[in-house]
Amino acid sequence: MTIIRAAKSILSCRQTGRVRLKCKIRLDRLFPDQKSRERFDYKWKSFSRDSCNSDIYRIKGDTLLYDSEQLIPTKTNGKPSLLLVLGNPASESVKRGMFFGAKKDGKELPFWEHIIEKSGLLPPLHVKDLPAGELNKSRKNQLWNIEYDTQFRIGLSVFISIPSASGGKWSGVAGIQKLLGKAAFSLIEKEETERIISCAQKFIQNNGAVITFQKNAWENLRSENHPEYSIDKVKEGKLIGHLKGNSKIQLFGVPPTRLVGPCCEALKKVRRKIIRNYQVDKKRLIF
Repeated sequence: MTIIRAAKSILSCRQTGRVRLKCKIRLDRLFPDQKSRERFDYKWKSFSRDSCNSDIYRIKGDTLLYDSEQLIPTKTNGKPSLLLVLGNPASESVKRGMFFGAKKDGKELPFWEHIIEKSGLLPPLHVKDLPAGELNKSRKNQLWNIEYDTQFRIGLSVFISIPSASGGKWSGVAGIQKLLGKAAFSLIEKEETERIISCAQKFIQNNGAVITFQKNAWENLRSENHPEYSIDKVKEGKLIGHLKGNSKIQLFGVPPTRLVGPCCEALKKVRRKIIRNYQVDKKRLIF
């Protein structure tokens, strides 16, 4: 999947593998004045010290080049497509080549077993007693080849493509906003929004939904006539709307993945709602 931008765009991304997303940011367009660029360069020295960042980032003149992640299977199974939109990738997972890559001790992060599996979106892996690299490969194959029997076809993406350390000063979407500054981050949000909407429309088409796991993702992807982000509503699985510019694609908000229990419970409720909606639509088509 190649994502094309206009000549004066700031961000461009292209898929180069099952999970690998190659991205570049034009720093001269993101920071048009010298002072804002100097502030970024100063903060970049601290940001880039993370051991993984040195492997996935490169600054070449006025261009920031980096690796990110996106997994959009090309196979179909005749079932509703769900695009799960997370916040931003952890640098270590990007380096390992898979979303929520297994930890150094070989154990999987809670996202897979305690959120995705327990909510019913994916069945457990057949064998979990594997080295970290093999676990990552198994998850990748499971999703890419649709090697699971559930009610959906699942794709994974991130709202902010810029990776950061999983902890500390620069972690998460808030860390990226801190790195770029408010004005520059707002520009990036606009271009990331276009990227996700384009991806969702190609992947989902008629049946399915987008599920956001992060506040900025919900606020930028929702249609204007749908509710603003509310942590109480996401915990209840009641943050519901439509994708901006496309009333045929439903949009749901669930809690961030760090809130493992509430995220899983909200995702269960959302899953049931999508299934009911799909069954109703299917009956309409039949009758």
